Amino acid sequence: MSIGSNDPRVLVLGGGPDGRVAGLMGVLDSAGYRVDVRDHSDSTGRLPIEAMNYDIVVLDPRALAPQAAPATDLGDVEVGRLRIDARRRTITVDGAPVRMSAREFTLLHHLAAHPDVVFSRDALLRAVWGSAWRTEGSVTEYIRRLRMILAPTGLGECIVTRKGFGYSFDPDAVL
Repeated sequence: MSIGSNDPRVLVLGGGPDGRVAGLMGVLDSAGYRVDVRDHSDSTGRLPIEAMNYDIVVLDPRALAPQAAPATDLGDVEVGRLRIDARRRTITVDGAPVRMSAREFTLLHHLAAHPDVVFSRDALLRAVWGSAWRTEGSVTEYIRRLRMILAPTGLGECIVTRKGFGYSFDPDAVL
């Protein structure tokens, strides 16, 4: 099938010969579509302005995948009674282990590694989830969970809501 001079133009973002969209690219190419491939590393999911010049835009899902640092690249955090061991992915308060999910761990680690810094929900989505594919309500829910998990240790108040701005970690609350 030959489409002609008004061939629909297809932009593939984040694809490549070894990408998940390689099969699709082959089908489109053999059908006569004009296919351009561009790198896409914007984890927010925003398309580049030149995408408006194409009839079809395909985004490789891996272009939006979280790019979280491996646990061994994260530093340990020790503040007052709280110790976060990044390599072992453990949290202890006064030497006693505190169990939580991987996402809760990463969120607490991020906040505790930057004491007194206020993070918006959007900034936490990018830093902890690696993209903004979740909603800001996800951050609110995980903050609530962290407070519940830490409450029995007396550290439930170490995560502070900065009304209208976001959340921060209060190092004075863990002394």
